[in-house]
Amino acid sequence: MSEVSELTFGVAIPAYQCVESLRGCLSSIGTASPSLFTTISVVDDSGDGRLMAALRGSFSTVQWTVHENNRGFGHSANDAVAACTADVVVLLNDDTELRSDPVPHLRQAFRNPDLFAATFQSLYKDGSFREGAKRLTWPVGMPRVLHNPKDQKAATAYGYPSAYAVGGHAAFHRKRFLLLGGFDPLFDPFYWEDVDLALRAVARGWPTIYLPECVVGHAASSAIRSKHDKEYIRRIQTRNRLLFAWRHLPGWLRPLHELSLAYHVTESLLCRRHTFLHAFRAAKIRNWEYVSENSNIG
Repeated sequence: MSEVSELTFGVAIPAYQCVESLRGCLSSIGTASPSLFTTISVVDDSGDGRLMAALRGSFSTVQWTVHENNRGFGHSANDAVAACTADVVVLLNDDTELRSDPVPHLRQAFRNPDLFAATFQSLYKDGSFREGAKRLTWPVGMPRVLHNPKDQKAATAYGYPSAYAVGGHAAFHRKRFLLLGGFDPLFDPFYWEDVDLALRAVARGWPTIYLPECVVGHAASSAIRSKHDKEYIRRIQTRNRLLFAWRHLPGWLRPLHELSLAYHVTESLLCRRHTFLHAFRAAKIRNWEYVSENSNIG
């Protein structure tokens, strides 16, 4: 990466269908951080190019990529980061809006030569707190992310530690992001891919921090919730939580994890709540498919 004083900063946005959300996101960048506005890549994942068709005339400096089919967050985010030529890439959901200029804080944070990512503070529309630092725990051998500010670790010289950078509002060291392959398609279509990416970075000695001075507004609505029913979302969340555990579970916790699995399976059978059973089966199938797909790579 360039010397800190020479670092370049840009924005990558995976976008889906909603013209007005993306318009608000792009406009907020121009208002809060004009320097970022010169290097923006947007992936239109709507499947029909509607976003580019509607907004290209208003935002002429944006570099557009159009997916012929909806490929989901992970693929779109990876393509958006790859298309952005900056050293540090701010990855934003299309339903977020910048509330402050992150560049001065990012320039200071990336004085740490090993830094992988910096996650931002997000606020609801009324200004109340939504998300900040994250802490990963393993109660009874199952991964759990703590979101409450009181549960987070104390600040260091480089900022507040965070278990991962939220994919919808964070800045990434672009070369390291690409070297790791970005978000892993194992977790398609959504959830846990950003936690996995951060842990793979930590394994290389590249930490993630939280910068509360970098602020975005984040709409309460969700493209995921608008597209999928609650049962499907719960199933995918649970499936990917299991996939994450099987990849990153500390060895000494494996016996406890096996007991936890047995408990959840038994409870599901006795109470006739089948979400966990469906998710467990889907996780085993997806894991087998992924291993088979990648067994001959390299």
